Formats: sequence, C-alpha cells, structure tokens
Amino acid sequence: MSPLARLLLFAALLLGGAGAQESITSAPQETPLPPVQAAPVAAPGVPVRVRVVQGTLVGREAEGVRVFQGVPYAAPPVGELRWRAPQVAPSWSGERDASVPGQACAQVRYPQAGGGLRGVEDCLYLNVTAPDQAVRAPVMVWIHGGSFRTGAGSDYDARVLAREQGVVVVTLNYRVGPLGFLAAPALLEGRTVGNYGLLDQQAALRWVRSQIAVFGGDPGNVTLFGESAGGMSVCAQLASPSAVGLFDRAILQSGPCTPEINMTALPEALNTGREYARALGCPDGDAACLRAVPVERVLRTPVPGRRAPGSVDLPPVYGDGTVPRAPRDVFEDGSFNRVPVLIGSNLDEGTLFVAPLGREADIPLWQYWALVAVLEGWNAPRVLATYAARDYPTVGLTAAALVTDGLFACPVNDISRTLARVTPVYAYEFRDRTAPIALPVTRSVPSYGAYHAAEIISVFGTRLEGLADPARFTPVQADLARLMRTYWANFARSGNPNVPARPGVPEWRPLDPARNNLLTFAPGRVAESTAFRQEHRCDFWSR
Repeated sequence: MSPLARLLLFAALLLGGAGAQESITSAPQETPLPPVQAAPVAAPGVPVRVRVVQGTLVGREAEGVRVFQGVPYAAPPVGELRWRAPQVAPSWSGERDASVPGQACAQVRYPQAGGGLRGVEDCLYLNVTAPDQAVRAPVMVWIHGGSFRTGAGSDYDARVLAREQGVVVVTLNYRVGPLGFLAAPALLEGRTVGNYGLLDQQAALRWVRSQIAVFGGDPGNVTLFGESAGGMSVCAQLASPSAVGLFDRAILQSGPCTPEINMTALPEALNTGREYARALGCPDGDAACLRAVPVERVLRTPVPGRRAPGSVDLPPVYGDGTVPRAPRDVFEDGSFNRVPVLIGSNLDEGTLFVAPLGREADIPLWQYWALVAVLEGWNAPRVLATYAARDYPTVGLTAAALVTDGLFACPVNDISRTLARVTPVYAYEFRDRTAPIALPVTRSVPSYGAYHAAEIISVFGTRLEGLADPARFTPVQADLARLMRTYWANFARSGNPNVPARPGVPEWRPLDPARNNLLTFAPGRVAESTAFRQEHRCDFWSR
C-alpha cells in the first residue's frame, strides 16, 4: 500500500472515532461541514424579462444586478429519466416566474443540519446573476460542494461578485448521492453509467453556451469553478472528452479528483451498484424496478460495502463513457481539456474534518498511535516522526495536519505541476488563519485556521449559511477578499489573473513546475512562495 493510500485510510479511520477499525460500515456517515440549508427566497427588486429558447423568464432587478432563479436547463430526471443522461428542457407558454430558486436535488440532510430529507428529483435548475448593463460579460459557472451528497446552487448568493466584478454568474443544481452517482449494471447504456451528476453539469454548460447571451454574458468566455466536490467535479470535467468545448477556463478550489477516495474505478462501482440494487429489492438487470423505487427509499437505503467513515459513499466513476480514464493518467499524458487553470487549497484544510472528534476532550494519543501502527506497520515510526503529536498543540491538530497534507495540499499541488507542463496554471494557497467561522471550536481543534471552505465567502463576498459571514471581516480581511475576487474575475475575463492590470494588485506569475511558485493569500500579505512542498511534506506523500 502506498503512503498516500495509507494516509487516505488513516484519515477516514480517524474520522470514524475510537474503535473505527471495527466500524467501517455502509451506514450513512456524518461530515463536519454543515451544508447550507437556507430556504428559497424570492429575489428582491422589480420584474425584468428575458426570452430564452424555452420561453420568457421573469426575474428581478435590484441594486445593479438582475437575478433569474429556478431556470430549467434539462428535463426533470424522473420516472423513465431517472438514472439517465439529462434530456432537453421542455418549453413553456406565457411567462415563467424566475424570482425563486428551484428545489435542491433529492438528498439526505447531514445530522448537523437536522437530518431528514431535502429536495426533490425534479431539480435540474440553475440561477443567473448578471450586472444590469452587462454586454458580453465573462461568465462564471459555479459547481457547489457537499461530498457529492448534498448542496444546491441556490445556497450561494452571487450578487456581490457579479455587481463588483462585472461578471455573469451561474449557479446550478446537479444530481447527488445515489440518484447522481449510482453505477449499477442494470443502468448501463452503452458505456455510460454512474456519472449522472457530471452529465448534469455538462448539460448546464451546453445551456449556458446557447442561452447566456440574452443575459449579457459572453457564450465564448465561460469559466467553470467550484470548491471541494465542486472542485473535484471541475477536475473530472478536465478529464472528460464529452466536456470538450464546454468551458474556456477552470478554477479548482480544494478539489483534487486524483486521490483514491474521490473517484472510483468502474468495476468497483458496478460491484457496489449491483449490491445496492439488491438492497433495494431489485433483481440484477432490472432497470424498471430501480426506477420504480420510491425516492425516499432510494435515499434512506444504506449503500452496501465496507468503506471508511467519512468517505464518499458513491463518488464519480472513471472508466465509463463520461470519464473513460483515471484523471491522473489523463493529466500525466497531457490529453486533458487544455484550458488555463487557477487552482489551490487552504493552509489548514483538515481542521474542519477533525474538530467534531474531540468536542469535550482531545483525541487520545494512544488512538492516534494505534491507528498509525495498524496502518503503517514497520513504517509507523517514520510517520510518527514526521507527524509527531509533540510538535502540535493538540493531537487533533496533528491528525488535521495529516489530512491537510495528504488529502488536499499535496494532491492539489501534484495536479498543478502536472497541468502546468502544457497549459497556463496559476496556483495559490489561502492562509488566513483568522478566517471567520460560525462553528464552535473543540478541545481537539482549538482554532480552525485557514479551514476547508474558508475562502468561499471571499470569492462570493456574501454569507454562507451555517459556516461563515463576511460581515465579520476585519478591514484587512475585506481588502483581501476584494483582491481575491479581482483575481478570480480577471482570470475569467482573460485567462490571466493579472489582466486587466489594476493598481494595487500584485503580479501573480504562472506556476513554473521547477520552482513550484504559488501566490499565498493572507490578510495584509499577498506574496509568492516556493516552499509549499516542504511546508506540507509533499515528498513524503509522493513516495
């Protein structure tokens, strides 16, 4: 087992808590990141109309932006269309109210969000936020995170980004959980199976190419961006032949698709899907039976198989027609969709995942040692020497460092350097260790630092329900957030975060794989660094 593979297993076992060696089950697992659960809210302002190919939309205009919500980009994936590639959205007569977002795709709420179910199957809707005077403005299409299990495009408010930076922002829903990523033998159609959520994203991008001009967007200048599972989706789309020509630039925030737990080989996915179909009471090969199972039972039936707590039950698949080859191999041989890429991670990604394990007391040192010993065997002393608890304020922060380096920082940097051999890449690290957060600290993690998802409120400039609010920024943090939005929008506009040049915006040089130069973002200090791999022990994880 490679060091990275062992790290993946270590992190997942650790996230399962004490006794995790015996508790690797198929039961639904918690995640430390509460999903955004804001109720749909009508956009403020006066009515404004546009005509798309399906019919007339009535959105709202206020404070310099026009907002159109709940816009169907594909047919409802229900009945015979469940577990099929998205179909063309139907037309309507008269005017369609676009002041309220469509419902989220059917999903199980995390316990931190109250549990239960959220959303419906009829969910393939997107939202467009545009400056009111936009003419051929750059378009930014956001893919939400949520472990491929939760989330919705309407959880993100794009009004500040659109108004301040003059870009048209599209946020979208895509199928998640078993409805989005189940790969069962009965569902095979040619070579396509399992990646319905990725296919939804491609359908939305096709809609954007054909329709965004009526909103003032430039259909020839589309940037795909996302964070966590959204970033992994962007990563997968770079490796997907069917995504060729659908976007012109890509931004990946904390979203590597190359680690083993973030994408599954098709044979393994089909084995899981076969057992899942049987758990739903459907014989092998009976697609009609699967499509007739009530959605509530689909969502509440545990995915069979042994997997580590905290891992994604049904991640995207490689080896089918959507992603024919492992992204790592595609990147290595340079056969990916060659567009300019902006990519990075956060300094303390792991804290958010470890914090819930030690709410009242730190993670026991013996547990940390025992897990390392079980997983590493003769190599355990080297791991414990590299990540020694005595070097960190708590054992929890020691474990968080492993998660940060092995699951996020080093895989993201490996992807960055590989892509940079053949396409322009701008790499970053977000380092604001005082970033606002709504979650309470715990004994294991007394400070979240620059945690997973901490940069999102800087990129959007708006509150992320249940996680963080830019209203808590200090003046220096607010300046950093505006600078990041400028870089992101410049990149969307030109493929270069430095163009157009603006006073007070430091130069962000493209990544040179030999130097491994990144731009680091911290309040009051934006600077280039070449010490990333040393700081995150990436040579250790690449062995």
